[in-house]
Amino acid sequence: FIAVGTPYPFPTETAAAFAEGLTDVIVFEELDSVLEEEMLKLAGARHLPLRVHGKLTGEVNDRGENTTENIAGRLGRFFDRTHRSNGLAALVASTIGANDLSYEGPLPVRPPVLCAGCPHRGSFYAVKQALRGREAVLCGDIGCYTLGNAQPLDAVDTCLCMGAGITMAQGLQRVEPDKRYFSFVGDSTFFASGLTGIVNAVYNEASLTLCILDNSTTAMTGHQPHPGTGRTMMGNVVEKVDITKVLEGIGVKNTVTVDALDLNACVDAVLKLSAMKGVKAIIFKSPCAAIIKSFRTCRIAEDRCVNCRTCINEIGCPALVLDGDMVRIDSGLCTGCGLCSQICSVDAIETVK
Repeated sequence: FIAVGTPYPFPTETAAAFAEGLTDVIVFEELDSVLEEEMLKLAGARHLPLRVHGKLTGEVNDRGENTTENIAGRLGRFFDRTHRSNGLAALVASTIGANDLSYEGPLPVRPPVLCAGCPHRGSFYAVKQALRGREAVLCGDIGCYTLGNAQPLDAVDTCLCMGAGITMAQGLQRVEPDKRYFSFVGDSTFFASGLTGIVNAVYNEASLTLCILDNSTTAMTGHQPHPGTGRTMMGNVVEKVDITKVLEGIGVKNTVTVDALDLNACVDAVLKLSAMKGVKAIIFKSPCAAIIKSFRTCRIAEDRCVNCRTCINEIGCPALVLDGDMVRIDSGLCTGCGLCSQICSVDAIETVK
């Protein structure tokens, strides 16, 4: 079998290699028949002796959820009809008949969360650490980083629309000028909807700290390029639009760029710039975990771990899990970003290749 994680663009060569030597293939997918139609196109374009079964042929649900029972039953009928069952159809039938696969209990709580290794987690955590004991308002925005509102980060107080984190902070600052104000915006949204708000803030002498979360992509909607990535929608390599130079041109006099996964550098930058008057900017720069290939992971040295669970309770990375009473790191999820190792008070977490 083949599991397709990204149906568009369709992985043609991978699918062709999978179909080699096959006479029949059945496609299970929810929503539209995207993969099924692509497989039909592939069979026609390459003259493959391949029969494609799925929604269009009525052999797979054309609506609703692909439940375990439904898939098992349809697989049984499919293998029976294609005479490739080898007893599978009988096994499926007996399994469904012998076991009640329905579940009536409570569903597990699975809230959306920033990916393991996401640099936005480090940015938000650094701001919160730098602000301990200080009154501040953290104005968020639309993007992956909206998830900074969730526990344990709890770093987004407002969220309305793209660019509104910048403009809302300006309005709130006029009402309660004694607080510190932070505006979070991604690198893509900076170009799409952030510039007008920044111009307004500078021109009207607002006082806020602009936090640009630069992960070098448009992560939330499919990793499209933007003016800061250096590649057009057609794939042409072009000169990047420099965020720092744009800010300087607008009139932002104090700008610093830091590695979003270097906790101490980020905290120092927040402490220094947030104490200044006017509009100042911190560019938290680190690539999206989904667009890099990491050859590192973190692991816990059991002889040093005191099971304080600070790592889990402070940053909430999904790669940090509880195995019974002990904290473990899921190496299948961990990207080796090292943020957890920087907050471990007993140096029990190490990064390895």
